[in-house]
Amino acid sequence: MTDRSDNEERLETAEEIATLATPAAHAPFATAKRLEAARGVARALAVAQNNAALYPASHPLVVQSMQEFADAVAAVMDLGFEEVTVNVYKATLFIENQVLPEESVTYRKLVEDLIARGVSALTLAFGFTPTDASAVAAMVNATDITDVEQARAFLENLGAANVSVAETTDLDDAVREAEERENKAKGRESYDHGVTLMRDVETQAKLGKVFEVEPLQHMVSALLDTLFRDPAAILGLTAIKGHDDYTLNHSLNVCILSISLGAALGLDSETLKSLGLSALLYDLGKVRIPEEILNKEGPLTADEWQIVKSHTTEGADLLKRIQLVDQMPMVVAYEHHQRHDLQGYPAPSAPQEQHLFSKVVALCDAYDAMTTRRPFRREIRPDKALAVLMQGRSKAYDPSVTKALVAMLGIYPMGAVVTLSDKSTGIVFRVNKDDLLRPRVKRVIDAAGRWLAEPETVDLRLINPETGTFDLEIGECIPASDAGIDDVWQYL
Repeated sequence: MTDRSDNEERLETAEEIATLATPAAHAPFATAKRLEAARGVARALAVAQNNAALYPASHPLVVQSMQEFADAVAAVMDLGFEEVTVNVYKATLFIENQVLPEESVTYRKLVEDLIARGVSALTLAFGFTPTDASAVAAMVNATDITDVEQARAFLENLGAANVSVAETTDLDDAVREAEERENKAKGRESYDHGVTLMRDVETQAKLGKVFEVEPLQHMVSALLDTLFRDPAAILGLTAIKGHDDYTLNHSLNVCILSISLGAALGLDSETLKSLGLSALLYDLGKVRIPEEILNKEGPLTADEWQIVKSHTTEGADLLKRIQLVDQMPMVVAYEHHQRHDLQGYPAPSAPQEQHLFSKVVALCDAYDAMTTRRPFRREIRPDKALAVLMQGRSKAYDPSVTKALVAMLGIYPMGAVVTLSDKSTGIVFRVNKDDLLRPRVKRVIDAAGRWLAEPETVDLRLINPETGTFDLEIGECIPASDAGIDDVWQYL
């Protein structure tokens, strides 16, 4: 049995959804104006390097290009930055984490020369001057520099006060590998503990007994602690679909999706704790619905549907009885099926907007339900599930919250199993916020259909130097079971 929702038949393409999605806050060059500023820095750096190689330092063209380089950096600082980093990762040019496909090809010499100097991260700080620009151009052109220490010493000797260089960048996940493993383990521990706690809550509620809320609050706080350290470690937990009890698994996934989305929306930690608790308990009223109705595979009768719909008022009543200081779990239990357009249930006694918590939980509930296999139906591919949600925006779901969910998850969310354009198969393990269509993937099956001894990390933003186009594309999402993958979470 699944809840009914109205959606138009047409679903947007992945490209359309990516265009509509709200840019994430930590994709600093996601808007057109900011992207043009990023491209301006790359262009000015390449021109400065070229002119410095052709003419003496006093030549008007050189003087002009150094001023233009400094002006391009200043234009980025005017957007609110204190520094900006030019990254080179596997022969592809980035400004911060924003891939520059065209510039990676056009400025191939710049990319190759930075690699030759041992520099993969060039950071330009507030106050960057034409003198700093001259030092950078000279360093990139100095053929006797072969490692990052020599590059650093060269810049210091020239008095480049607002420039720093590094050998590795944040784009290199190996740098943080140990910390990520620890965060992943802590997140899984909190998740499994949460399933145990929710099982106890369900048992107590079915018996009509008052349950303890404090352990749930501690568990939500533990999830938030990990979320603030490593959002991916928490969000990846929603790929866990292996617990025997769908209801418990689903409650934890909705909680994780909700606090992650709440954080992306800018809610503070105390508000997120309230949201997390609300997301755990929003469906508690289903303990009062007969299991033969909840688990019915065929269509429900009119009377059965009325009984199912009562779980919202039953849940609010259960939560009212335990006299929570925080009233939001009761509000969300009551409102989560009312829909953004208030055409759901229960019908409001007076026109009033759903609370933000109810909007967030309703959206996360629908996404996790669609992407989870049930005994009576297969799961929906993550990209298609997001398309369904986007189609329902302004009707079933709040449009701004829906776009924020897509921006957070990406068009191909963490845990999605995808085929690539070279016929290999991989698992999305990180979303690139600057390009929702091109995540980072762990390839597990090669083009010939052979399992790899160790997964290979592939960043789909990378450019093929020979063709000037993206090296690989996603073909389609496929069910994990079709690829023979039992536990997606282990790869995240």
